Amino acid sequence: MDKKTRKAQVVIAVVDPERQNFSLLLMQTNEKRGSFWQNVTGKIESDETYEEGALREAMEETGLEVESIVDIVDLKISHDFIDQKKRDVHEKSFLFVLDKRWEVKMDPSEHQNFKWIALNELKREVVKYEGNFEALDKARSILKQWGV
Repeated sequence: MDKKTRKAQVVIAVVDPERQNFSLLLMQTNEKRGSFWQNVTGKIESDETYEEGALREAMEETGLEVESIVDIVDLKISHDFIDQKKRDVHEKSFLFVLDKRWEVKMDPSEHQNFKWIALNELKREVVKYEGNFEALDKARSILKQWGV
């Protein structure tokens, strides 16, 4: 039996002082990858835990500054699926809460755009995959409980 590819997805939330609420980061894949919106996702290296890989991917894909992270929450969501490269995948989801926005730096080999959306703007249609929405929706539920 082949070993599953391990992946993580990360919901990144930042306190938005103007709206007195949280905003969530969405990334748009480049044209080669389908031009769809999603949260940060990526493959876990063999020597990493899921959380370590999630942090590395978030930093690589967005330029996130680790000093701004105030909390990391395991969303306790996992999915098994076959990805676009026909790999058997096991994916876990995390929420990273940051105290401020930063200058998002995208890797053009993966993404072409990003946007921030308020919690109340989150709808199923904003992302392509149900698994991404499930993680975003659970993060929204947690953040609403926390308040600002």
